[in-house]
Amino acid sequence: QDGILADLNVPYEEAKKPGERLGMLVIPGVEITRHPDKIGHYNALFIKDANTIYDADPEQAIRNAKAQNALIMHNHPGWRHPTLDMTEFEKAVYAEGLVDGLELMNGAYFYPRAFNTAKEHKLFMTSNTDVHATTAQQYRENGHLRNMTIIFAKECTLESLREALEAHRTLCYSFGTIGGEEKLLKEFFEASVTSKRLSVDKKGKSQRVMITNTTSLPYTLRFGKGNPVVLRPLSSVIVNGKVGKPLKCTVLNMWCGQDEHPTLSLK
Repeated sequence: QDGILADLNVPYEEAKKPGERLGMLVIPGVEITRHPDKIGHYNALFIKDANTIYDADPEQAIRNAKAQNALIMHNHPGWRHPTLDMTEFEKAVYAEGLVDGLELMNGAYFYPRAFNTAKEHKLFMTSNTDVHATTAQQYRENGHLRNMTIIFAKECTLESLREALEAHRTLCYSFGTIGGEEKLLKEFFEASVTSKRLSVDKKGKSQRVMITNTTSLPYTLRFGKGNPVVLRPLSSVIVNGKVGKPLKCTVLNMWCGQDEHPTLSLK
């Protein structure tokens, strides 16, 4: 009909061209959207034909996408919900194994309880802007980095990107908070931060250590039971520790569970 896009694959093809010029990888996909309070929103990623996915029954629409070997991401699971308790529709699609990934963060929303769902159902985790304006207006002009899903892919290809998602090599960033699986969070932090002994007291029992953040992301650290120490982007702090004992810290703005933060020893 007039005014209705006849080929739903056109938007991807049109976005792909400038993406290639800018060095951006555009993923073919569609959103399967229904009432957020009962059914929710889902993204079908790596689809082959957008025209054959729609069905009046949203569960069948998701099945149609899965038939194309798509990965299904459940978007903002707490939006317009009083809790993160699953609706009957969500229970059904999860029980059928139709969901592959889950948003931990969406814009300014963060759902720590979603860690439990992701772990139980073995889902990859993401953080997205869901921006309806521009990221410059909603993030940069207000002094923030935009939400990011940091994906550790071997190459900048759709095949490599999919492999990384299926292997759960993702970290989620939103407004200074970083979430993901504990092992990957620790590896990311250890690659981001360096430590150097500055001095040892005359008795040889205590030491002063300079910790340097080499990234543009902030970290909030707690050593023992002390007050949090903010390690700002591309900056250093000096902390005290005991000689011969590991300098352990908990990274409070990193989340690996509903109430869990990674703890590690600085080298």
